[in-house]
Amino acid sequence: MTRPERARSFGAAAEEYDRLRPAPVPAALRRLLPSPDVRVLDLGAGTGLVTRSLAAEGVADVVAVEPDDAMRAVLAARSPGVAALAGTAEDIPLPDASVDAVVASSAWHWFDPERATAEIARVLRPGGVLGLLWSFADPTTPWVAELRHVQRADDKDSTSGVEDGFTIDLPEGAPFGPGTSEVFRHETWMAADDVAAMLGTYSTVLTLSPGERAEVRRRARAVIARRVGTDPVRVPFATALWCATRRPSDI
Repeated sequence: MTRPERARSFGAAAEEYDRLRPAPVPAALRRLLPSPDVRVLDLGAGTGLVTRSLAAEGVADVVAVEPDDAMRAVLAARSPGVAALAGTAEDIPLPDASVDAVVASSAWHWFDPERATAEIARVLRPGGVLGLLWSFADPTTPWVAELRHVQRADDKDSTSGVEDGFTIDLPEGAPFGPGTSEVFRHETWMAADDVAAMLGTYSTVLTLSPGERAEVRRRARAVIARRVGTDPVRVPFATALWCATRRPSDI
């Protein structure tokens, strides 16, 4: 299946995505935005996991842009008062230099990097920050790594940085300073069935047939029973953050 087809698969599981996917580790947002007194664009916002996390950190001025109607509907229902706009990273429906920060969570790998970088630079004010995040069950834990195999996560798009110091290469000439990265970790309790169901919110599983999806869930539940043996499960999560500052255009 092509990357655009995979990218369009999430709307069919919007409610489950919102219920089961991890929000970013709060410390990652505090590292990205030292002050809440900024206007933030949540780009490729999905169901609003980051939008709500920003609000919890005291950021009052957030605009969310999401192309999928079903995902955006969940976002609008669960983040009342937030401007939830239809749009893409390659065509952002905002004026030039209108936001102080752009945050894209578990989304950058779906963007066209050349066009998206140009659009992000257009809407960011000079000195504004671009923050790219990925939040995921931590594959450095052996049983989580086994679940990734069951999930058929044969690429690293959604876990681009597990170790501190990972890099993101923006297109040549992009008006951004050097990027910095950090990985934040925490643990949370989840029902074993929910851990298994979470795998079904990833495109590698969403794009399978119904029978194949059921088999993935069955195998995941078996891994959890064999490797962890408890219910609920203490799940290790990580948020990988990469950020860079937008330079003035005349530099």
